[in-house]
Amino acid sequence: MVKVRFAPSPTGYLHVGGARTALFNWLYARNQGGTFVLRIEDTDQERSTQESIDQIVEAMTWLGLDWDEYYRQTDRTDAHLEAAQSLLDSGSAYEQDGAWWFRVPPGETVVHDLLAGDVTFNHDQIKDFVIRRSDGTFVYNFVVVVDDADMEITHVIRGDDHLTNTPKQIMLYRALGRKPPKFAHLPMILGPDRTRLSKRHGVTSVLEYRRRGFLPEAMVNFFARLGWSHGDQEVFTRDELVKLFSLKRIGSSAAIFDEEKLRWLNQQHMKLADPSRLVDLVHPFIIETGKVTEEMWSAAGDERLTIGAELLRHRCHTLVDLADMMLALFPVEIEMDAEISLDDRQAEIIASISDALSQTPSFSRDDVERLLHDVLAAQGAKLKDVAHAIRVSVTGRAVGPGLFDILSVIGKRIVVARLRKLLGGTR
Repeated sequence: MVKVRFAPSPTGYLHVGGARTALFNWLYARNQGGTFVLRIEDTDQERSTQESIDQIVEAMTWLGLDWDEYYRQTDRTDAHLEAAQSLLDSGSAYEQDGAWWFRVPPGETVVHDLLAGDVTFNHDQIKDFVIRRSDGTFVYNFVVVVDDADMEITHVIRGDDHLTNTPKQIMLYRALGRKPPKFAHLPMILGPDRTRLSKRHGVTSVLEYRRRGFLPEAMVNFFARLGWSHGDQEVFTRDELVKLFSLKRIGSSAAIFDEEKLRWLNQQHMKLADPSRLVDLVHPFIIETGKVTEEMWSAAGDERLTIGAELLRHRCHTLVDLADMMLALFPVEIEMDAEISLDDRQAEIIASISDALSQTPSFSRDDVERLLHDVLAAQGAKLKDVAHAIRVSVTGRAVGPGLFDILSVIGKRIVVARLRKLLGGTR
């Protein structure tokens, strides 16, 4: 049975590259009906922090990458010591100035990489290396082998920056009498300028994208497409990714991190999301604007908010965008993205519409449409004469969903108040 692991070092936040690695391991395990292990590699005690561990777990949970087994490397010190002692006893390792060194044998190691093919490393180019420091702590290349062997990891899927570590690890497997797993080294992720992705390219923390209003399913979709493909398809649900994922579909060239593509994918997933879930997700973003109180939120009503989210989401790339547009549903000052210029005739028509709207007992979508058409017919005018002014003054946007739909959702009191403000408060 397939068993894979994601083994982050808790010395900082979960970054984009780590999240992509975690996802590929998770998808492979779920596709194969295998086991996904989360193993915190916290042997670097000077740099590892509980805060980083908590943040990694939080990010993994947000992305929906659930694990079947969980370990902390520091809990396995006895196993590491036992394995190191066996190497010392067999002569595969020796002690020098308090540190324990692995003795590199003559010959070569061929890494049979599932993505890169066979890669040969001549041992003449590899020096003896430390497995246990003089202070008694163990180094990464050694403990990762012991842990992977003891946990019976079948496939090690990780970034190609680890490829040069692999021959040392294979030597250790052989010296310990353990069978190496299969290796698959993922191509690196590059920024738009085709240099290695780093902080200078912008946000690299996964949870920062949550704070910026991205959906977890969009992030998963985006990370999956950083090196993996299935024909020309771009938008995938989580279930589709699990069903379709294969190591054979991972490309050999570096992946480009394109935030515009991420924004587009997030927009697509916002269109696919259940509107009531969007309301729950957008809630904190609306409150954070400082314009809407919890009391105002509750007064708006779940049904009205859900309809509003469903109408407005199609032009939004993030939850921040949606929150900004949904402010129109509340009795607050809204910013307008276009200018409004009224002549006397337009003002007269809008005044008639405002008066009629204020007096109608029902404010359903059909009622609003009928009333506006009746007023316009009586005025000998057309909707196009005043539609722009009404839309911008009431919603703050020059474009958006159907005018009658959005007016009915915003509600009579707010619509009339904004139309009267547009007219200068004279009525």
